Amino acid sequence: MEEDYMKRALELAKKGKGHTSPNPIVGAVIVRQERIIGEGYHMVYGGNHAEVNAFLNATEDVKGATMYVNLEPCSHYGKTPPCVNAIVEKGIKKVVIGVLDPNPLVAGRGIEILRDNGIEVVVGVLEEDCRSANEIFLEYIVKEKG
Repeated sequence: MEEDYMKRALELAKKGKGHTSPNPIVGAVIVRQERIIGEGYHMVYGGNHAEVNAFLNATEDVKGATMYVNLEPCSHYGKTPPCVNAIVEKGIKKVVIGVLDPNPLVAGRGIEILRDNGIEVVVGVLEEDCRSANEIFLEYIVKEKG
């Protein structure tokens, strides 16, 4: 099932292609009891990130649910506040991540913050698919910021 939800997150992410640069394309799916209760994607540069849009689109309270996201949630302030803060505040109990964000401003910090707040984190579901979806972004970050 984890792979199915991550595939859906990737489908959503691809809707943002061409609109989020220089940011990555990201999709998020919130699941409770094998039902999708919220979905979102990063629609446009400077706009809400996928995780926030998934919360805004949720059909019920997300507390205790699992979130699937193709890229590690951000943990720094940019044009928007850190997504990890919203995840913690909303009471998500588990986050399944496709691939780590190599941006030095994130690079594992998002996962660390989630775990420090008692949230279970799984990394690497459909990792190659998630990596290839953001291949240009990941190469740019490693070359420019790494």
